[in-house]
Amino acid sequence: FQHRQFQGCALHTGSEFDDVISRELECVQEKAEFLQEKLAKLEERHAIQTGELENFKGSKTHLEDMFVTKWQVLEKEKQQTDLELEKYRELLEAERNSATRVQGQLESEVKLLQHQLENQKQQISNQNSVMYELQHVISNIQQRQNEEFNRKSKVCSIQ
Repeated sequence: FQHRQFQGCALHTGSEFDDVISRELECVQEKAEFLQEKLAKLEERHAIQTGELENFKGSKTHLEDMFVTKWQVLEKEKQQTDLELEKYRELLEAERNSATRVQGQLESEVKLLQHQLENQKQQISNQNSVMYELQHVISNIQQRQNEEFNRKSKVCSIQ
């Protein structure tokens, strides 16, 4: 903007020309000071952002380290849990096998007891039949004895 004035000042006298140059120089110096301040602010902002970036990188590294550490801890816990789970699966399988054996033994014992119970029922039925026959025989004997007694009684009373 001042430059245009400078070009328009070609007809001015030397002192006016010096004034224009002085104003131009002042303007350039003000602009240089302004740019110097702007540069200082930009450098300060750059330093702050660089510090923030370093802090972020440090935080990021710290977070990554924490993540890796936590991941390693979780991985170890998972491995321990997997080992325990495998151990419990093996124990469960052993218990199932044992339960299957015991169940087979119990089923065999139940069949044996059922067979023995059937035999005992048959023996009781046989004994009941024998008892019934014995009672019948005893009843027949008693009836004969009564008849014999009655006959003897009649004979005795006739005599």
